[in-house]
Amino acid sequence: MRKSLLDRILDPQQLSVRFQPIFSIGLGEHQLHSVEALIRGPRGTHFEAAPILFDYVRRKKEERAVDNSCIAAICAEVAGLPRELRINVNVHAATLGQNPGFVDSLRRQAYKHSLSLDRFTVEIVEYAPTCDIPELSRTVASLRKAGMRIALDDVGVGQSNYRMMLDCHPEYFKLDAYFVRDLKNDSKRRAVVESVVTFGKALHSAVVAEAAESIDDITILGDMGVEFVQCNLLCPAVTLEELRAKNILGEPANRFAFAQSAGVETKSIKDMGHIPSGSALFV
Repeated sequence: MRKSLLDRILDPQQLSVRFQPIFSIGLGEHQLHSVEALIRGPRGTHFEAAPILFDYVRRKKEERAVDNSCIAAICAEVAGLPRELRINVNVHAATLGQNPGFVDSLRRQAYKHSLSLDRFTVEIVEYAPTCDIPELSRTVASLRKAGMRIALDDVGVGQSNYRMMLDCHPEYFKLDAYFVRDLKNDSKRRAVVESVVTFGKALHSAVVAEAAESIDDITILGDMGVEFVQCNLLCPAVTLEELRAKNILGEPANRFAFAQSAGVETKSIKDMGHIPSGSALFV
């Protein structure tokens, strides 16, 4: 029998995984911190694009099912990465707030592929006001008990607000790209970044800035206390094979990797100078 589109989307073998590195930018020792695992839908369909895929899934109210499928696809790919490398995975808040079996499902997939749970950081996405907060809190506690860390995605927009910061007490705030653009010339955006960094320090949470478009902005982020950066400028989301081909995995290759891969001899990203918007150090 021919599978329906939803069945194909919920089939882990129909999903593909991309990895985007997250780099530490502190203290001049800029190195690979972790990679975020990103899902693409069935090849050759409109749903190969992540925004279309997940918009469809949310309209069908199938977040829990697709999150389980995504975790299965991701764990199979992560098995090909260095064993010490940390992995970020996106999970809908609705899944964490309505599916008490999710932690066990993640644990089974990790065990199947001999993956240590303490390598995982769960990024909470698409929080909704109707989310079951007590159940969400219990699931977050279970994730932490299993050794996993928590990140709150898209901080500053939508429902990723102060309440979510307090309810989840994440180890990482992922600052939305909207507030990172053109920091050099926008004092209002710098004020927002400063407020998030200050609040993060009070909660003992690190800040990850997304989508920086220039080395100048990355330099400013570091000066303001942001510890990590994830952006296409440094490295876009790539396949496992492409990631292996780049000089950013393993020890000691991960240290200063993006500077070395770009042919820059400096140990500090602050010495790189401006790179035009849209370019990437890893191509």
